Amino acid sequence: MTDADGAIYVYGVIAGSDRTDIESAGVGSSDTPVRRVASDGVAALVSDIPRGPLAAARDLRAHWRVLEEAAAETTVLPVQFGTVMESEEAVRDSLLAPNAERLEALLDALADKVQLTVKGFYDEEQLLREIVNEAPAVARMRERTQRLPEAASYYDRIRLGELVSAEVDRRRARDAELVLGRLEPLAAAAKAEPVTGKDGAFAAAFLVPRQGIDDFSRAVKGLADELSDRIRIRYVGPLPPYSFADDEAVGAGTWA
Repeated sequence: MTDADGAIYVYGVIAGSDRTDIESAGVGSSDTPVRRVASDGVAALVSDIPRGPLAAARDLRAHWRVLEEAAAETTVLPVQFGTVMESEEAVRDSLLAPNAERLEALLDALADKVQLTVKGFYDEEQLLREIVNEAPAVARMRERTQRLPEAASYYDRIRLGELVSAEVDRRRARDAELVLGRLEPLAAAAKAEPVTGKDGAFAAAFLVPRQGIDDFSRAVKGLADELSDRIRIRYVGPLPPYSFADDEAVGAGTWA
């Protein structure tokens, strides 16, 4: 329990019988140990934290390090960054006990599985060349805007941007379908995720059994080689199952 000047920071939830040790320092201080608070068959990974604002970038990295260290050894349900509760009793009474049945069911469903995330990024110059070569309407409009003075081609340039955007969307849908079709059979579950940036091609999270990581990684490498002339793939994991944990079941705390 913390004193009157502190509170409890919550990282995630594990099985109550789990004795995984966390060596990474907790949020708020380089010497803050992470410990367990257990109740009704489940346990929260927590650390003491002084009351006050979090240092967003530094503390977010600490939050991730704790969860990723836990995920390397066991099944952990991540709790949203910034979840702070007033005491160990609050962790037990407000987070763990009311949700114990759902948390245990979710831990069982995710047991021995990790999240692997695959994102693709276009070579923008190559993408534009493909669109101009393969979409006659884009090629014609592009030629027209290049012939006309800038003021006279204003609306044509707007239309050209719309045509290019539509073609990019079509390619994103096609490439996402390819990636999901190739990788989803190797996973227990898969989720398409929002694409970020103008060069974003696809993004997906996969829930993969630990014993299947090597096969999945080989499939990702095969895709990376196949698409290397136009798409760069970023492959991240193993991670805690961020995209597959039930946020409502895990819950979130606030400053008391």
